[in-house]
Amino acid sequence: MKGERLPFLLFAAGVALVVLAIFWSLYAFGEVGRMVAAKGLRPANSFHCLMFYGGACDLLPAAHAEKGSTPYSPLAFWAGVAAVISSFAFHLKSRFAGEAWSARLQRLLIPVDQVSTIVGHVFAWSILLLTLAVSYEVFSRYVLGAPTEWAFDASYFLYGALFIMAGAYALSRNAHVRGDFLYRSWQPKTQAGMDLLLYFLFFFPGIIAFIYSGYGFAAQSWVNHEHSAYSPAGPPIYHYKTLIPVTGLFLLLQGVVEVIRCLICLRTGAWPKRLHDVEELEKIILEQHADAEVKP
Repeated sequence: MKGERLPFLLFAAGVALVVLAIFWSLYAFGEVGRMVAAKGLRPANSFHCLMFYGGACDLLPAAHAEKGSTPYSPLAFWAGVAAVISSFAFHLKSRFAGEAWSARLQRLLIPVDQVSTIVGHVFAWSILLLTLAVSYEVFSRYVLGAPTEWAFDASYFLYGALFIMAGAYALSRNAHVRGDFLYRSWQPKTQAGMDLLLYFLFFFPGIIAFIYSGYGFAAQSWVNHEHSAYSPAGPPIYHYKTLIPVTGLFLLLQGVVEVIRCLICLRTGAWPKRLHDVEELEKIILEQHADAEVKP
């Protein structure tokens, strides 16, 4: 338990705490957002209040005290970060004398891949729910002559949630689309060097901007208690928009793991193995064909 499951449980608990902190901070900001906006703390510049109090963020506890609501505490965020760092420390600790550094780095990959897989599997059920919602809408509209008020918004939410929340899962499986007509002909070290460069030039700046702007976008929605304008039912969508910074968090963590994979490949000359649970048939056929060509 201590050697295998404890680091994963620490990591999963840490990620869950950070996700909880995002939801809690946005909910709390939505409660008093109009009160503090007039004093200079607007949704677009509220991201740092997720992590710290001080400066304009000190307006939030005062506004909650005035309203009689519960303020958000950044301790939730830092407790999650501490749990994630503790998990990494467990994995980096040498288990026997002379253990290679690359082997210890390899252990860091597993909990992040597992959490990305769990999230991907959970949101994969959106496909089934989406199919049921659309099928019911078609039946209700064309057979019963009574179209629903909720099916359009439900399909919008389900497809959008699946699309963004499966991003880290796809990255963990190296399943994102790439122009690989040149890439696949390179040696693994060349591939790793190019990937490492592109992660720091484009991926991390883009994801950090995505989290920052997405948090402010969601905060504005919570302050306005935004509802959908595309159907008579008009369901709330501020919960849905909270998935934007949450998605950024999972992509950021998975991106760190992909950088570690690049470093291991640069050191060893071979890509470390990934977790695999689903493979495209085309990929399997190509791999079998390549193996057949290698065999005499």
